Amino acid sequence: MTMRKAIDIGSYRVRIRTQAAGEQEAAISPARVEDMPNSWAFRWQELWQRTDFELQNIVKLVYEEQVWGLIRYIVFPYPGTPHTLEIEHLETNPVSKGQQTNPLIEPIRKWLIWYVTQVSLRYCSGGMNDTPLMLVSVDSAFNYYKDIIKMQYVGATTIAPGKDGYVFKFTRDNAAAFTRRQEQQLGVPSSVDP
Repeated sequence: MTMRKAIDIGSYRVRIRTQAAGEQEAAISPARVEDMPNSWAFRWQELWQRTDFELQNIVKLVYEEQVWGLIRYIVFPYPGTPHTLEIEHLETNPVSKGQQTNPLIEPIRKWLIWYVTQVSLRYCSGGMNDTPLMLVSVDSAFNYYKDIIKMQYVGATTIAPGKDGYVFKFTRDNAAAFTRRQEQQLGVPSSVDP
């Protein structure tokens, strides 16, 4: 398959747990420029301007008309037949973070990763190493990707001068296993017609 524009899988309704109301429904869909927050840690509005939507995309998780998480990914190679999706940025709404033992909404990051995992399984071949999905993690998220998402740790890398990062990957089997675990825990997302 030769890629012509950003690959996505449409919009989905997913089950989340909220601190205030218990189990609820949220939506995951491709983001728009007006969804880009200006008060989060990452400069999403600036990133939107630098995003080449021919090979990259930004997806959001929305609950009660508020964006609770964003994920940006890129598909390689371009142009050509896609073989690997890389998660470039992932952030949850700062309101949902902190030292809380009971987050306001969960699981935000897992559903966003579920979405890009689905994109990678549907559209990426995995290349010679059977790796349809990968990411580079900062130190503070190392245990999350290793122990919670259960991605395979590949090795250390340098993100920027003086800043270490850690490469993780999903093989096709790992990606499918993650998807099954997520769907068994919270249910299979339902597609939303455009």
